[in-house]
Amino acid sequence: MKTPKVIAAAQKNIKRRWTFIEGKERPFVYVGLAVAYLIFLVFIFLIYNGISDKYLLQMKFDSEKSFNNIYMAMNDSTAKALSVMEDEGVTGIGIYASSGQAFQRLGDVPPVLPLSKLVRGRRSGQDSTLGIYLLDEDTNQIEYFRLSRLNVVLEMSNVPQPKGNEAMSELPDIIYIKFDGTSYFNSIRRAWILAIAGVFVMLGIFLVILSIYTNNRKYRMQLQKNESLAKLGAAARTLTHEIKNPLSAMTIQSALMRKLLPAEFYPDLDVMDHEITRLTNLTNRVSEFLKNPSGTPKDIELVGFISDIARLFRNDIKIENDVKAVVVSFDPDRARSVFENLIKNASESCEDRDPEVTVEISVKHKMVAVKVMDRGNGLPEGTREKLFDPFFTTKIHGSGIGLSISKQFVESRGGSLKLYDREGGGTVAEVTLPCKVQRGER
Repeated sequence: MKTPKVIAAAQKNIKRRWTFIEGKERPFVYVGLAVAYLIFLVFIFLIYNGISDKYLLQMKFDSEKSFNNIYMAMNDSTAKALSVMEDEGVTGIGIYASSGQAFQRLGDVPPVLPLSKLVRGRRSGQDSTLGIYLLDEDTNQIEYFRLSRLNVVLEMSNVPQPKGNEAMSELPDIIYIKFDGTSYFNSIRRAWILAIAGVFVMLGIFLVILSIYTNNRKYRMQLQKNESLAKLGAAARTLTHEIKNPLSAMTIQSALMRKLLPAEFYPDLDVMDHEITRLTNLTNRVSEFLKNPSGTPKDIELVGFISDIARLFRNDIKIENDVKAVVVSFDPDRARSVFENLIKNASESCEDRDPEVTVEISVKHKMVAVKVMDRGNGLPEGTREKLFDPFFTTKIHGSGIGLSISKQFVESRGGSLKLYDREGGGTVAEVTLPCKVQRGER
């Protein structure tokens, strides 16, 4: 019997493996759908070829049948043969020698058969002993001829022979029939239309499947995010209760110690006060992350607002803007938190040189884009998907909550926040927001 610890460990292992699969399955789904669609295209192609071959064989069979019916009627009378030709949709038949000269012909057929047609049919891969067909899609006419000396039975006494120099010693070798192929062409066109329709229908089905998968993946990610926020909320309440009260007591005791102890102890008290302040700010920011992210939106003139924030930093922050003023609706405290955090991250992107921080403000299609750019060390490899996770940080003294809060605040106002590599080295943090008013180009 398994103990509860073994069961819990197994469940944890399964959950860890499932989480890994959830993060890696997207390429397999895309490749699987693409392969399935290609297999379907091959299937459609094979079906279309099969239908085409079926109609071709049917056309050849009908051609042979019509020829035999008309030829048998010719033995009775020409009028009967013409009547059968009209019923069969045939415009002409003929029996020719291998040189192309006619033994017998009726209807719209040439007196001398152009042998170039046989050559053209053979070059297209057709076998003259099995029947060569030439299609004219402009007139819907089909010419069908076959080398068939042994299969053509002629009573030579009934076949008019040329006289004089035109007399022939050749035997009839080619049967030829010309008929209306409208029904054949219509059948092929219907098959082609159905094949194309099938391709697009299945493409639509695959796109729907892909959309369902993508939306489902988004829902799963949102569900995981909500679960994380719920856990974070419980943690925040515990932090507020368990940390803030002791921090308040420590602050009071530090103030008393500062009054009672000699000045030589002040540096140690400063360290204590600094750490107390840092923990207090951390708990406040966690609580702020879980509160209403929209706050109290007001109209903010963004160019001047960001310029004022940039002056607070010791290093030179360059501001580039293509408009003199642009107004957005944002809670001022939350906006300050967002842009202070992004400029601070850019300023701390490297320690051994000037990060050359630049803030670029541009407006396009009623959206303002604020790009905080630096020439620092760039985004760390292998951690890009976690940069917006709460409490994830690559800094020694960072809390990992700043980017999460910033993203939450920006998205609550209908905007977006993304990080990507800057061309030539460094990082770009881009914030896009709907803008209400823009005034003047620089």
